[in-house]
Amino acid sequence: MTSASVGTEGVVDVGELPDMDRGRQLCECDHGGEEAYQACGRKAKWRVTIDCVCGEGHPRRVEILCSRCMRTARQTYGREAITVRHL
Repeated sequence: MTSASVGTEGVVDVGELPDMDRGRQLCECDHGGEEAYQACGRKAKWRVTIDCVCGEGHPRRVEILCSRCMRTARQTYGREAITVRHL
C-alpha cells in the first residue's frame, strides 16, 4: 500500500513524507586518530545496527556505513552482533 489515510481531509502519498534514508549520505565510520574524529566520506549504502559484544549490556549503536566499512565492522564484531539494512 502506498498511501496512508489522514483523517477525513484526504490521502497523503507515503512517498512524500520525509525520510532519513533519502538523499546522498556519507559513511560515518571514524578513520581519524586519537586526536580527532575523521569521517570516512565514501557514499554510504548501509544502515548498520551493532549490538554490544563485551557483555556489559551497552545500548545498540546505529551507524551509516559504506560497503568497505560495513565489512570491517562484521569482521570486528562478528556477524551475530550486526544487523544490516540497505539504504
